[in-house]
Amino acid sequence: MYLDYFGLKKQPFGITPDTSLFFKGAERGDVLDAVLYALNSGQGIIKVVGEVGSGKTMLSRMLVNKVPDDTVFVYLLNPSIEAEQVLYAIAYDLGLQVDPSDKSIQILHVLQQKLLEFYQEGKKVVLVVDEAQQMPLKTLEEIRLLSNLETETEKLLQIILFGQPELDEHIDTPSVRQLRERITYSFYLSPLDWQMTDKYLHFRLEKAGHQGRAIFDKSAIKRLTKYADGTLRRLNVLADKSLLAAFLQKSPVVEVKHVKLALKDNIKGHKKSEAFSYVALAFLFAACVFAAAYFLMPINNQGLTSEALPIGEESTENQALNLDQGSVDEKKDTVNQPSELNNLLQSRLSAFNSLVKSTSSAYTIRLMTESSRSTERVTRFIRSAFSPQTEDKIFVNKTPDDIYIVYYGEFADYSQAKIALANLAPGVRKYKPYIVNTNK
Repeated sequence: MYLDYFGLKKQPFGITPDTSLFFKGAERGDVLDAVLYALNSGQGIIKVVGEVGSGKTMLSRMLVNKVPDDTVFVYLLNPSIEAEQVLYAIAYDLGLQVDPSDKSIQILHVLQQKLLEFYQEGKKVVLVVDEAQQMPLKTLEEIRLLSNLETETEKLLQIILFGQPELDEHIDTPSVRQLRERITYSFYLSPLDWQMTDKYLHFRLEKAGHQGRAIFDKSAIKRLTKYADGTLRRLNVLADKSLLAAFLQKSPVVEVKHVKLALKDNIKGHKKSEAFSYVALAFLFAACVFAAAYFLMPINNQGLTSEALPIGEESTENQALNLDQGSVDEKKDTVNQPSELNNLLQSRLSAFNSLVKSTSSAYTIRLMTESSRSTERVTRFIRSAFSPQTEDKIFVNKTPDDIYIVYYGEFADYSQAKIALANLAPGVRKYKPYIVNTNK
């Protein structure tokens, strides 16, 4: 819904673990490298601990992408599995013909033979246990026995336990002390602080195709970090809703008020009462009505004075008129005909198509964003802020979401665009214009 508005190509904050969006910051990359090293060492059991939504599932999927093709993964995704069933589940996942009624010793023998076959073929087998903190102690002990399956030089089965912090307390029980002693590598996924949250948000937005200035301001980032407790999943949910709130209010950046709106909407996911759901929905609806009312408002005669002028008179090539109030009013009197306004807008819409197809320009400056209901506002902005000689440097794009985006200039390289951006008049800087790449 907000993709075109913020210049994005895809959703930046989905909660599905997409390995192309793996964030190496906050020691995630270091933990991944360390787990890979531990797997290659072929010794002991590996433990990875992190809070809910800290990125454990993403890490396990990255392992699949990083290990050699001769590695076979077996997943235990049901933490409540009983000790009598766990060997059967592992054998079944490896494609072995076993009967659930077989005794554990029988299944263990068949499983050992299969693991020896994999070893002789030069393959490694890795058992991944998810949500290990919920697994019965007897089941964990049965899994520990599998670590005894080995050759003279290495283990036949590598074991990785993924769990929440309660896992440490779980395995501290005296009855599974042998399991605790077999854990040779322990890694922890720490929560993000606000500086790392800033880097994470920027990384995700860049991967989604965003170019230019930051979308989240510093205060919003700090508030997101606090509300998300530094966990990636909750951060993704709140960041997505914050972007939506900013879009509904037609704000160029996400501020604290948008994060608060996102949090109010998120309350219904944590409360039983339906009343909270209705309040949150009503709040968002009110935001939509407010935004609609703003863009349907008649244009103020003082709305496009010299303080809204985007470009100064730095050079003749990129020159725009630095209008005073009298010349602006005079111009408004001359462009009251709807047909003339429409012709100007259509001309600038067509010019945008030429801009994106141009091979000589790579950058432009995104000036402002308006609802498609504000056609007259956009057109008067163009006419009032620029002379007829420089109107051809303005480009307008109408997105599928019925949003007008106004751009200025064609620049072959970033440095030229940066100079033009620095020469923007103070009045237009309140729109927070920024440089975008026309080739992306």
